[in-house]
Amino acid sequence: LGVDFKVLESHQESEYVPNLQTLAAQHYDLVIAVGFLMDGAIKKVAKAFPDVNFAIIDDAPDPALPNVQGLLFKEQESGYLAGYLAALTSKTGTVSTVGGQKIPPVDHYIAGFIAGAKAADPQVKELNDYSNSFTDTAKCKQLALNQISQGSDVVFQVAGGCGLGAL
Repeated sequence: LGVDFKVLESHQESEYVPNLQTLAAQHYDLVIAVGFLMDGAIKKVAKAFPDVNFAIIDDAPDPALPNVQGLLFKEQESGYLAGYLAALTSKTGTVSTVGGQKIPPVDHYIAGFIAGAKAADPQVKELNDYSNSFTDTAKCKQLALNQISQGSDVVFQVAGGCGLGAL
């Protein structure tokens, strides 16, 4: 498509502002922040770079910042489909979720998952845990293993990089 792009990955919250500033200073036409937790950082950087266009995934637009577009998804809808399929494929009748932090987008996915699982099988048992991290793979792995030991044979992760441990 002839698009020139650059990806900067933030491994901790303290990297949000510097990474966004770096991209804005390099005059990209659009700088995208991924995740609700970057709300404060994108607002700070967008104010400092009013001629740069920004977007943030999983956050509503801020009318005070016309150069920032919020990109919201109906997470519960894809969560519902995943939950429905999970209940249909489960052999044990127990399915589970491993969430990262307890924030609205994660909760929406999980609520949809539970609703979908219950729609497919009203008797399905669901287990739900949060790691309180989007990066600690060991935490998510341990949560998933605990759920599997309790009979879960389908684990749905909504935990970003941490979720790789659950997988």
